Amino acid sequence: MAVQRKKTTKLSGQAVMGEIKTLAMLTGGVVIGSVGGKMIDKVLNVDATATGFNVKAMARPIVLLGVGAAGNLMLKDPNMKMLATGVGAAGMLSGVKVFLKKDLLAGLSDFNMSGIDGLGEPAVYREPMNLSIERYNPDLPALSSPTSFNPEDYASNVEGIAEEDLSYIEII
Repeated sequence: MAVQRKKTTKLSGQAVMGEIKTLAMLTGGVVIGSVGGKMIDKVLNVDATATGFNVKAMARPIVLLGVGAAGNLMLKDPNMKMLATGVGAAGMLSGVKVFLKKDLLAGLSDFNMSGIDGLGEPAVYREPMNLSIERYNPDLPALSSPTSFNPEDYASNVEGIAEEDLSYIEII
């Protein structure tokens, strides 16, 4: 049975730069589409606070999707195709915003954690944690000092021990 080996591709600087360029073109297309969409909304006087279905608001995603698709089909340069794809993606994002009344990118702009009512409180409350460890002080009985030992106090308990042995006990 033949063993199939995977092709290993080496990572080169040119390949990395090509990928970064592709991402930059897509991002640039989304930015251009967003700016163009805001201009379309301004020209058509679209009311962003309207709660019902707004026909004027549909112009922005339709125009952006149309420009993105046409640019992708008609342009020959791959960089311009990526730019047109980004414009189409901006149209898709604005279409989702029109239909669902939710902006998919709205949560990305608030990184400051300003919290509720602008009081500076964090949006998610967490109990403060004390990570310090308290010093361990065991409750031990007091020890007597070695200078308070008197061998004569214990001589009555010890019978038959010579005086020289008592000096040995005193040293211990």
